[in-house]
Amino acid sequence: MRRWLANLWDAARSLARSPRQTVLCASAIVLAVMAYSTVVSIADGMAQVLGRRFESLGDDTLVIRGQSTASGGFVPGRGDLDDLQRMPQWIARAALVQELSGAATLLEGAGTRQVAQVLAVSEDYFAIDRVVVGQGQALSGRGASAKHCVLGARIAARLFPGQAPLGKFLRVGGQWYAVGGVLAATDEPGKFVSNDDAVFLPLAGAGALVRPGDDGGRLVVKAAPGVDIEALKAKLQALLLRKYGGRFDADDFRIEAKQALLQGARAATESQGRTVAWISLLASLVAALGVMNMMFLSADERSGEIGLRRAIGATRADIAALFLCEALLLCLVSIPLGLVLGRVAAGLLQGVLRLDSAPVLSGQACALVALATTALVLVFSLAPAWQAARKDPKRVLRAE
Repeated sequence: MRRWLANLWDAARSLARSPRQTVLCASAIVLAVMAYSTVVSIADGMAQVLGRRFESLGDDTLVIRGQSTASGGFVPGRGDLDDLQRMPQWIARAALVQELSGAATLLEGAGTRQVAQVLAVSEDYFAIDRVVVGQGQALSGRGASAKHCVLGARIAARLFPGQAPLGKFLRVGGQWYAVGGVLAATDEPGKFVSNDDAVFLPLAGAGALVRPGDDGGRLVVKAAPGVDIEALKAKLQALLLRKYGGRFDADDFRIEAKQALLQGARAATESQGRTVAWISLLASLVAALGVMNMMFLSADERSGEIGLRRAIGATRADIAALFLCEALLLCLVSIPLGLVLGRVAAGLLQGVLRLDSAPVLSGQACALVALATTALVLVFSLAPAWQAARKDPKRVLRAE
């Protein structure tokens, strides 16, 4: 132990005597760790937000999806919603959602124009999807009008900067709506689950703006208390086949559990995060190669020092240990700095890319990059350490 401490002290002094090479080696490691920690912290933040979304969503919701009219597929409509609402023993609530497209997505607010996702929804949608209204009221509240709309928190701020949106008028696809409510801001990542950028219109008041074939539309169903979700799924499929059996078959009706959809989204997010993280981890390999090259150069430049050490009694193992200790010290200093800078970079990217989730870097991810980077740097340092240890002290001193 005393010998290793002495080697670490000697390694620190050697690194201090070659500041340019030390800074170059350390910078390579810092940048590699920074790239990894930036990507992983963003991916972990998104996964955690989706996890909270699962906890709040519950497992009693089904989605019946249609298809584009271009393919002649099934398109759910108001009649289907009425059928579901006549099944109180199976269904507690049901809602119809249709997404507007084309010119209907152009919004005109207080002196500004924005393009956003516009959804026409029936009365129970907010209750089924657990959407929280921060200001005003939902479309189904008392006094809600067919010409009232509800805005997501972020699109409201863009349309009415510095103003209170409630009561203001908004033009959607050429029709005027009064802002009756603003949703509470979410921290959900990605537009496939976030409502912050969406505008909600009452289905009854959307009128000619609704074109059911744009995305096929969807029915959202909340099971009655005590109803098995798989039994309800089979019941709904049988209902649709009985109603449309002459035109569509079972493959035309996509009935999916909302929980399964979000779990699939979470799995995809985690898989993408792991893939990018492993790619980022390759930067550690590049950093290790850079350290190896600099150590080969250092071994040649320090031939006199190595020969003198050997002449006064240092063994080959001592010389090799000196170089390995230098690599270890570089890792001990550079990796924590890279993790800190990566966390800062992730925070900056969150603002620049307008990410909805706060970056999170877990202890497991930190340990992985620290161990992997240290192992790679030490392994790639073995070759220059062995080359330095094999130098003949007589020949080196004679040359000096």
